[in-house]
Amino acid sequence: MTLLHAFKIGAWRTDKELLDFVHTPSSWMDRYRMRKQIPLHQLRVGMYVAGIDCSWFRSPFLTHRFLVQTVDQIERLQRANIQSVDIDTSKGLDITSLPIEEEALHTIGLLTSTQAPPSHDRPRSVSSLNQELTMAREARDKLAQSVKAVFDDISKAGTANPGLISDAIQEITIVARTLSTHAAFMAMSQGRQLDTSFNNHSLAVCTLSMILGQALGYDLMQLHELATGALLHDIGLLQLPRHLFQTSAPLSGEDLATFRHHPRLGAIAIEAQRGFSQTVRQIAAEHHVAPDGHGYPSEASAGSTAEASRIVMIADRYDELLTGFGGLRPLPPHAAVQQLFQEGEFGRLDLGLVSAFIKLVGIYPVYSFVELNTKEQGMITTINPARLHQPIVALTYDQMGSPYRSPITVDLSNQEQSPPRSIARVVTSESGEASRAA
Repeated sequence: MTLLHAFKIGAWRTDKELLDFVHTPSSWMDRYRMRKQIPLHQLRVGMYVAGIDCSWFRSPFLTHRFLVQTVDQIERLQRANIQSVDIDTSKGLDITSLPIEEEALHTIGLLTSTQAPPSHDRPRSVSSLNQELTMAREARDKLAQSVKAVFDDISKAGTANPGLISDAIQEITIVARTLSTHAAFMAMSQGRQLDTSFNNHSLAVCTLSMILGQALGYDLMQLHELATGALLHDIGLLQLPRHLFQTSAPLSGEDLATFRHHPRLGAIAIEAQRGFSQTVRQIAAEHHVAPDGHGYPSEASAGSTAEASRIVMIADRYDELLTGFGGLRPLPPHAAVQQLFQEGEFGRLDLGLVSAFIKLVGIYPVYSFVELNTKEQGMITTINPARLHQPIVALTYDQMGSPYRSPITVDLSNQEQSPPRSIARVVTSESGEASRAA
C-alpha cells in the first residue's frame, strides 16, 4: 500500500495526524509494516480495519477505522460489495493468526467469511444491545416523521412527489446502512402489535425490504428502486375509504373486493407520475401476487413477477402478521416468522426469499427476551446461522426470578449440561423486561 493510496482511503483522520505520521520516519516505517491490504474474505473478528477500499458514501460505516467485533460487521461490508480492506496488525489480529486449514477451505470455496469460528465472535452485552436498540428506535421515530410528510403531501396534492420521496428514501437508506441488521429489524418490529397506521406500515415494509435486498447483494440503484417501491407499495389504498385499511376486523364481501383493487390503483397512480422506474410500478402492482396463483389482481401472472415484488410481499406480509394491519390477528415476532415459513412452504410466498429472510433475523430475533425450560430468563444476543432455534442467550434472571449479579452467556447450540437448556417461550413484555435486565 502506497502513502498516496493510504491518503485516498482515509487512513488518517486529521491533517495533523497525517503530518505527524510523515515527519516521524521510524513511526512511518513501523506503521507501514503493520498495515496491510487483504481481500474481504480474509477479514475476521478481532482484526482492526484501518481503511476500506471505497468512497465514504458507499461504506456501511461512518468511520473506516474500527475493531471488528462481530460477524455482522463483516456481512455489512459484503453487502456493500467491498472487495478489500486495510488492517492494522498493531491493533488487532494479523492474517497469519488464522489456522492454515481455514485458509485452505477459503481457497477451495468451502468456507465463507460468515462462517468464522464461533470462538472469535464475542457476544454483545445486554447493556450495549439495549443502547443500540434505543438508538435504532430514535432513528425509526425520526424516519416516521419523514414518511408522514411524504404521505401528507400525497393526500394534499393527489400525486406523489418524486423529489420528496427520494429524500425520504435517502434518509431510510442511511439509517439502514448505519444500523446493524438486527437493530433495524427489531426497531421496526418490537412494540408494533396493534399499530395499524398506514405511515408506520409503509416505513416498516420499506426498511425490511431493504434489509433483505442488502443481504441479496443489491447495488445502490437496485436498493433505491426496491425501497421506493416498498414505501409506495400501498399507495393505492389512499384512493379507498379509510375504514377499509384502518380496521381491526377482517374484510369480506364487497369491502374485500374493493380493497383488492388497491394494487391496480397504485400502479396506475405511479405510472401517471413521471420520475418513477418500471420496477417501482411493478412492486405496487404485484405485491399481492402469490407464487401459487391465488393472489390478486387476477390478471397478474404469478410466474413472471419481479423479485423485488416478491421481497416486498414478504416484508408486507410479515408486518401484517405482526401488527394486524388489514384486520389480521396480531402475532408476536417469532410466531410471525414461523407463519411466514409455513406460507412459503404452501406456495403463498417465495420460499427461497422467505428462507433468506429468516436466516437474517433468526426464528428468535436478537433483542428478544425469552424464558428457557429452566425458568431462567434472558435476551437473545447472537443468532446461530446453522441452528436458528438455538441462539446465544445472555441470561439475566435465575429460576426464581432474581437477577444474576452479571449476565450468564449460554450458547444453546453447544451445551454440556443435561438436560440441555432450550427456549420455552418468548416473554411478551419484551421491551420492559429487556430494559429491566440492563
